[in-house]
Amino acid sequence: MMTGKKPDAVSEKIMDIALILHADHGMNASTFTTMVVNSTLSDMYSSIVGGIASLKGPLHGGANERVLYDLNEIGSPQNVENWFRKARETKRKVMGFGHRVYKAYDPRARILGPLAKLLCERTSEMKNLYEIAEKLDKIVCEELGKEKKIFPNVDFYSGLVYRSLGIETAMFTPIFTVSRVSGWVARALEYLENNRIFRPRAVYTGEVKADYIPVDQR
Repeated sequence: MMTGKKPDAVSEKIMDIALILHADHGMNASTFTTMVVNSTLSDMYSSIVGGIASLKGPLHGGANERVLYDLNEIGSPQNVENWFRKARETKRKVMGFGHRVYKAYDPRARILGPLAKLLCERTSEMKNLYEIAEKLDKIVCEELGKEKKIFPNVDFYSGLVYRSLGIETAMFTPIFTVSRVSGWVARALEYLENNRIFRPRAVYTGEVKADYIPVDQR
């Protein structure tokens, strides 16, 4: 429906794999958001909207879009090293690397990487992007893997997979959402069995004693 063409068997199988890999993954930001909203006994639709709002952020579900923008910006495999050096010098975040839980190579990336390579062989444009990604993967793992435990995560190769399937970049996060909504709903329903509203405590670090100043005197 997104491309106007019936997918071949390989594309169909790879899409299924990508959706399975994205379906659920621990207590991530969007899952937590969904569960917080649902714990108030709000309706499931509102809870899922909360999850979507969290997922669309560039540090969460929107990260694979940013990866593709970076790869296009690099332009060719020959530019990877210089681009990475400048990124480190300016403390620019290299999207698609690092994970709050994994301190090793993301197992989902290990599955999506070879699939991206297979699909990217179809056109010279995508083959070039994959070669850029492969070289960037190697450099980051060599320089930051051992030192800081930073490796590719699921976002690094998933964008290449979706783009190779003919899907526009702006649709990457909606696809992610279509898949992950199953995990959000499952967790919300499980939690409702012994529901308790989420109520985190915050530590106040501001002024302890302050006099009220009328608005017209401020």
